[in-house]
Amino acid sequence: MKQDNSAVNIKPVRMEKRPAFTLAGISAITNNEAEQSENGKIGSLFERFFTDNIGAKLGVNIREDGYYGCYFHYQQEEKGAYEIMLSVQVANDAVVQNLEGIQTFTVPEAKYAVFVTEKGPIVEKIPQAWAAIWEWQQLPENRRTFTGDFEYYAGNIDPENGQAEIYIAME
Repeated sequence: MKQDNSAVNIKPVRMEKRPAFTLAGISAITNNEAEQSENGKIGSLFERFFTDNIGAKLGVNIREDGYYGCYFHYQQEEKGAYEIMLSVQVANDAVVQNLEGIQTFTVPEAKYAVFVTEKGPIVEKIPQAWAAIWEWQQLPENRRTFTGDFEYYAGNIDPENGQAEIYIAME
């Protein structure tokens, strides 16, 4: 996610253990350096997800309302390349076929530190929250596993005045 200098002081609102679950959607490989420049891919991935109505194409397989931005396949933790997938949660045994460019990823069971963004324009509040999370993770007791982190957006989110939850997989 794009990092800016207006990081807010953020702490997890709760710790939560979640079982493994499967996501289906579209993805791109990027890194934080690219996302802080004009070469970022996340914005256009969001645009494509909604313009191409990816959620509706997966309709019969969707397990719950809402959207996910999942980060996985980290190369060097937050310093290197990673994959971002915009997705919906599907049944673990869902067979997603005949949909060009759609892939699945099973988020492993994990313990998560759950953060809630400030309310406001999502395109501003998500990067601010990530900047604060990167500061928070510098504390020695906050050890991330980088096995699969995700943002959860309620299905009825207002992009201009919304809030999202960010789940960070922890040791």
